[in-house]
Amino acid sequence: MDYDKIGPFLRDLRLSKNMSQYDLAERMHVDHSKINRLENNKRRPTFEDLIYYSQIFDISLDELTACERKNKQNEKKLQAIFFKYLQNQNSKFKKIRFITILSAILVFISFIGLIALYFFQNYDTMKIYTFYGSSPSYEITSGLLVLSKDKIYFQIGNINPEVENIKIYSETNNERRLVYDGEYRVLLQDSYGYESFISYKDFIHGNQKFFVVINDEEIPLNFIEEVSNDNFVYVEENKIGEEQEIKQISTPQKIKETFQCDENDGCTLIEENALLTYNQGFFFVNTEEEIYTYNLNLNIFSYSNYQKAINFEIVNNNVNCIKGNCENAEKIYEEFYKSYVAKYLK
Repeated sequence: MDYDKIGPFLRDLRLSKNMSQYDLAERMHVDHSKINRLENNKRRPTFEDLIYYSQIFDISLDELTACERKNKQNEKKLQAIFFKYLQNQNSKFKKIRFITILSAILVFISFIGLIALYFFQNYDTMKIYTFYGSSPSYEITSGLLVLSKDKIYFQIGNINPEVENIKIYSETNNERRLVYDGEYRVLLQDSYGYESFISYKDFIHGNQKFFVVINDEEIPLNFIEEVSNDNFVYVEENKIGEEQEIKQISTPQKIKETFQCDENDGCTLIEENALLTYNQGFFFVNTEEEIYTYNLNLNIFSYSNYQKAINFEIVNNNVNCIKGNCENAEKIYEEFYKSYVAKYLK
């Protein structure tokens, strides 16, 4: 196609029918400014434009691409010009198709790369441990350690008999340092770094140990890994094995949706100032100052802080005291219900 001639040729076709640019634009369903640009060679006609001109002005496509009317003398020449035009259009189409396919491949590779990056940055970055320990005079049970991607949570569960103050030591390569000295009912929080009390690499490989000292008695802590996000595929078991003696209780839907759950080891959620755990009908909430335990099977509620520990039974939303000074039990349960039960268990 001679692009220097096409504009005047299209203008002559329009004028031969006494049509204005607005009339033609309306027939072609385009803005009249496009017609102006085509006729002044400021825009090249597309194949779709040529089809519109062919239909409106009753002219063949080979005449349009050659910018002249067909006769017996120039018929072969016009066909050759049109054939060349089609070859060019096919070449452009192939380039566009190649660029489109290449772009799609690059987008796909980038998407897979982002998924892989996200996977490797988050794979096996959440670990939950329980721990215990004992000495001739003391026993530590229900300890909990959470190693997340960003933070560390460490809490002594129960000490029997009850004590007020403890010391926690960390030992790496036979070098021991004091981690904590104070009341034992506390949730320790830390971030990874040079001064953090847990070295992720050393702890995972068993090179870092922890000890609790109570009245000069040293209690080594034994850790059991309960949960780790190191599975490629999480498979839901269809039925409980025959050796299971206790029937698993259905986990509430809100717990499944908001907590990180493992079918065998329960569900865990870390809030700003609390660690929430749900396992087989037991709902635990550990804050820096308080510990709540709610047994959904028996509707038994336990609460403890630095000053007191109480147990009471919930019957039709009424509080029946079981143990301890339950003077503020209703208020405690009401606040717990609003903050946690209504939010996660209903």
